[in-house]
Amino acid sequence: MRTFRICVLAVLLLSACQAADFPVNSHQRWDARGPFSFGSDTGTPVSCPMKLRPSGQCVSSSSGAGAEDGEDCPYQLTLPPLTIQLPKQFRLLEKTMKELQSLKEVVNKLKNGCQECRGASARGNGAFGNQQADQGQTLQVPNTGEEVKLNVTGQEVQGGSSKEERGDGASVDVGGIGQGTNFGRITPSPNTVQEMQVKLNRMSVSLRNARSQISALQGRLEGINLLNMENVKAIVDRKVENITGLVNKISSTCTTQCAVQSTPQFILAPRDCSDYNVLEGRKNGVYRVTPDPRNGTFEVYCDMESYGGGWTVIQQRLDGSVSFNRTWLEYKKGFGNLRSEFWLGNDHIHLMTKAKDMILRIELEDFEGVREYAKYDQFYVANEFLRYRLSISGYSGTAGNAISFNKHFNHDQKFFSTPDRDNDMYPSGNCGAYYSSGWWFDACMSANLNGKYYHKRYKGVRNGIFWGTWHNMSTEYYPTNYRQAFKTVKMMIRPKNYAP
Repeated sequence: MRTFRICVLAVLLLSACQAADFPVNSHQRWDARGPFSFGSDTGTPVSCPMKLRPSGQCVSSSSGAGAEDGEDCPYQLTLPPLTIQLPKQFRLLEKTMKELQSLKEVVNKLKNGCQECRGASARGNGAFGNQQADQGQTLQVPNTGEEVKLNVTGQEVQGGSSKEERGDGASVDVGGIGQGTNFGRITPSPNTVQEMQVKLNRMSVSLRNARSQISALQGRLEGINLLNMENVKAIVDRKVENITGLVNKISSTCTTQCAVQSTPQFILAPRDCSDYNVLEGRKNGVYRVTPDPRNGTFEVYCDMESYGGGWTVIQQRLDGSVSFNRTWLEYKKGFGNLRSEFWLGNDHIHLMTKAKDMILRIELEDFEGVREYAKYDQFYVANEFLRYRLSISGYSGTAGNAISFNKHFNHDQKFFSTPDRDNDMYPSGNCGAYYSSGWWFDACMSANLNGKYYHKRYKGVRNGIFWGTWHNMSTEYYPTNYRQAFKTVKMMIRPKNYAP
């Protein structure tokens, strides 16, 4: 507190002298406006007889002797007849300002030199001028003996020692003073920046290419996902229709041009039972037909009396004497007795429906004597390669359209399945094995005319002959109720343009 009062008194006195426009001497004080003097070096009294000078070397109060770094001890302010001693910090403040001024001049020189080095580098003298410019310059701090390393931008790099990376991947060691803070990075040369820009452009191009490839792959994946069973069916349908139309055209052309015999051609090689319509005595029985000469001749059962005749029977159930729980190969070739119960064979059915546009008539009779029918104006069975896929439409009749019951149970466009060949739409099992028959199952059925033959109503699994739109089918909704049994079933085909 005492020192503070003395300093205040000195400031007041100095202000009084300045207000009287007293001249000053060569002892200088530093402030924002530059140096000025407090008194005369000669000690000659002036208008303000004030002197400000060091009182001598500092002496430690503890030891009583010894100088501290050769510094002068407190200033003496002489105002006759009063002498005031100012604190030691007054002298240290003056020394510090001088050192800062000297350091500022050195930093400015280094900045100017750095700018010259960078200008030479831009003219093609390399990324950095020399080893000194690359690693920084060392500055000797006045009055301290310490060294400060500066980077090429003229900024001080603090920290004992650090390793900086340049833009081109090279590393530069820089050192400095302080507490380990890294101050500034070495500025890369224009050539290095250009190289980095080229690399960045290449990476951008690679990224765009990768994105394009990913987009293309995603498009292909979506295309594969869209190629589901419905699309496959549509494609196959178009191919089959084109091939069928072409074959029919060739066959009709050949028949027109080559029929030179007096005897009608269809009598020599009838394609189906309708070709026997010219016979005077038309009776039901077994006849031979040749739908396609390349595949030989085979026997069929012809219904020549019912509904105008000309029907080729492809399936018949009468008494349960023949089991329809058969393999894929047996359904392919056909089995049973043509004069009793039988399945004509998927290969034969395919050949007959391929040769001409056929209609299908289904006759049903239950054990109560109820008889009903279902007729379809379009009926076609594909070949084995297409798993004998069924194409059926154009319903009319009294039995109901159980073939296309609804969108969940629709046998149209379905593949043929057997207990040993699962081609149905049910994902968790084989409908053919569960219902012990071969049929164009969906998932699983609303109709199955190849089911087990029951002589009366039964309970349990509905694996018998089934037609989902029969008149009393509502009584079978509950699993514990009796199932409907059928006494006779007949499936027969005839050309669409047949005239009795």
